[in-house]
Amino acid sequence: MPKNETRCSCEPKPITVTQYKDGQWAVHPDVVSIEVPIKLNFNGEQHMLWAWPEHLEDLVAGHALLDLGGGSVKTTVEKVSEGEFTVTTGDAIENDLEPGKLHGSEMLGAMATFIAEEGQWHGTGCFHRAGVYNASTHTMLHRTEDIGRHNCVDRLAGWASRTETPLSGLVLMVSARVTASLCAKAIRAGYKFIISRSAVTSASIAMAEEHGVTLVGFARDQEKRFTVFHDLQTPRVLT
Repeated sequence: MPKNETRCSCEPKPITVTQYKDGQWAVHPDVVSIEVPIKLNFNGEQHMLWAWPEHLEDLVAGHALLDLGGGSVKTTVEKVSEGEFTVTTGDAIENDLEPGKLHGSEMLGAMATFIAEEGQWHGTGCFHRAGVYNASTHTMLHRTEDIGRHNCVDRLAGWASRTETPLSGLVLMVSARVTASLCAKAIRAGYKFIISRSAVTSASIAMAEEHGVTLVGFARDQEKRFTVFHDLQTPRVLT
């Protein structure tokens, strides 16, 4: 569990901008998201991340697990100084469950609620979000936000390690496109069911096929549509 957990208001920074719109120039106040460098010490090496500076313990733990070879294990995060953390790993967490099945109507409704919830995006337009949905209990268990979409998935992994939650038994929902790098990170986290509001790529489809991952894109309730890019012979997406 985190030691000296870090939280801050992280309010957007007020600035003055010059904007061109409808053929006219204007100077007016605006706000931009705060982004800061984060130092992560893991296995005797230091790594650098850029992130929105809130709930950083989950971010650094998740990044160590998914990108630095930590695996599905418990973690301890210690704050060394402002913006610097050390992550150590502990016992393994069982992470080989089935995520269950979802009817299309439930999937669209869950995505609509997930996207509509108030968050950092509404102030700056600068944020992605990711969340984990329990198909058995029909509930969103946890949601994360960050400027980088990969950071959002890292934050979920850190939360899962802290709460000893196996991600393989949950559905990953993301606001961002599912590229090869994001899909690979999700697979390393243990996910077997990924739903995006946005597009996917040929590489992410190939990964989903190779690893038996259900991959859904363009899940948009307002348009009453979604696209199943890969599913199993016994589908996880139900009509």
